[in-house]
Amino acid sequence: MDTSTVRLALPPEPRLLGTIRLVVGIVARKAGIDEEGIEDLKIAVSETCAVAMADLVRAGVTTPIELDLIEDGKRFGIEVRDRAPSEGRITDGFDVDDLDDRQFGLALVGALVDDLESGPLEGGGHRTRFWVRAGAETLD
Repeated sequence: MDTSTVRLALPPEPRLLGTIRLVVGIVARKAGIDEEGIEDLKIAVSETCAVAMADLVRAGVTTPIELDLIEDGKRFGIEVRDRAPSEGRITDGFDVDDLDDRQFGLALVGALVDDLESGPLEGGGHRTRFWVRAGAETLD
């Protein structure tokens, strides 16, 4: 089974979310994902990247967000990595861990994709990986 990967590194700038969605749509379509799956992927990657961007901006970190778009046989995956610190996030007097956007985002992403993994990166940061299966053949 052949695996193909497209790798992107983008600064944490919200104006780039549209570009990310466009690239995901093109690569997923080429991988044979149906239109419903493509739309779900666009929403999932937008949510994941928006949360990562917000965490990076709050922390004052400008390291890029890294995306891997992975075609692996009959499924298509996206991995999003960021280096936003997760410890001691406080915004406007609120402990951000109590209002964790990342957890809300993961709940949304989990409802849109077939498989979801999320966790810390070694050395700091966060990784979220999700997959959709290629659409079933339609009967004529």
